[in-house]
Amino acid sequence: MKKQLRRLVILLLLVATGVLLWRWWRSRQEVTAREPAWQSPVVEVPVTTPEPGSQPPADLAGEAQYSAPELATEPAVAEAEIEAEAAPETLPLASDLAGEAQYSAPELATEPAVAEAEIEAVAAPELLPLVNDLAGEAQYSAPELATEPAVAEAEVEAAAAPEPLPLASDLAGAVAAEEPARELPTAGSTVEESISGERELTGAIEEALADVAPPPVVPHTGRDAESYLDEGNVYFNVGQYGLAIDRYSRALEIDPGLTAGYYNRANARTRAGEYDGALEDYNRALALQPDDADALNNRGMLHLYREAYDTALADFNAALDINPNDTTVMVNRGLACLHGGDPARALADFQLAAANDPEDAAAHYGAGQAAAVLGDREEALSRLRRALALDPAYAREAAADAKLAALQGDNEFLRLLRETGSRANS
Repeated sequence: MKKQLRRLVILLLLVATGVLLWRWWRSRQEVTAREPAWQSPVVEVPVTTPEPGSQPPADLAGEAQYSAPELATEPAVAEAEIEAEAAPETLPLASDLAGEAQYSAPELATEPAVAEAEIEAVAAPELLPLVNDLAGEAQYSAPELATEPAVAEAEVEAAAAPEPLPLASDLAGAVAAEEPARELPTAGSTVEESISGERELTGAIEEALADVAPPPVVPHTGRDAESYLDEGNVYFNVGQYGLAIDRYSRALEIDPGLTAGYYNRANARTRAGEYDGALEDYNRALALQPDDADALNNRGMLHLYREAYDTALADFNAALDINPNDTTVMVNRGLACLHGGDPARALADFQLAAANDPEDAAAHYGAGQAAAVLGDREEALSRLRRALALDPAYAREAAADAKLAALQGDNEFLRLLRETGSRANS
């Protein structure tokens, strides 16, 4: 089939070339009869002698370039303009033929087989010199038009055959019909398919998550109760009891069941003189943890400060039931007994505490107080001497202690105070 088409195209091109040459000859005769003769001063066209009425090829090339600018973008149209330069009198006809060839049979320029057939037609002996010379001139006047010579020459021959162009279009259509048509997806259909796919995916995800319960929302406060508790302890240790109470309160707002928060805030309130609030916090701490010996001891001391000796004694006894070897609670119970009017029992607690911890200055000093109240001068001086040796600061307290009134004016007691004072000052 392709060979037949090639032969037919060659035949048509030969016929078209003959017709074109005949028309050119006729038009030259008519121009010669109408216009005065003149010689071309620039270029002499090979093969054909310039006749009167012809124009320089360079000027014609320029006219072809500016008269049909849209044809200069395709290499095939470039060769059509070459043929127009070869026949200056028939330039409008050649341009029209080139345009018809471009829009009526574009498929012929895209088939390599047809292009080769048309090149063979161009190689006819009687036309080859003219075509070669004109192609050379077009190459230097418009170099961008000579980039695809095979396709360009094929379009030149198609432009040179005006009458059989419909037949050539039909043949080209028949050749193109042999290949299956392929439909390209449009931008609109692609976008719609993408949107549809995304909607299906979204719907599938929502359906899968429909039965999944959302996680509980837990408010984030930025800090936990323990951090406020630790900060309160820092303020307590440096004597900033108001700030300590504030931090303990914040800790309890976050965790109302924090026993250490109530216990520490009670201690800070006791130091700050807020005894009622301190007692309330001790009660809450012991309600949460009844076997807390430290909370019992501190609450007993609060009662002791407030001169509630019997209540204090009860808390000290409860603390000692939990930890019988705690010498601090022994000394505190001895104080409750001493200030509550039971110096003998107080002396026993002090002596027991000193026996368990011989380096406990408070136990020795309490024993000296209880012995002085009981009238035991030797025991009182012995215990006081030991207490002042361990902690000379007790000398200032002993000088004005009402419990040591029995020793006032005693030379031994006064010498003990002077020796302790001189040692403390040295």
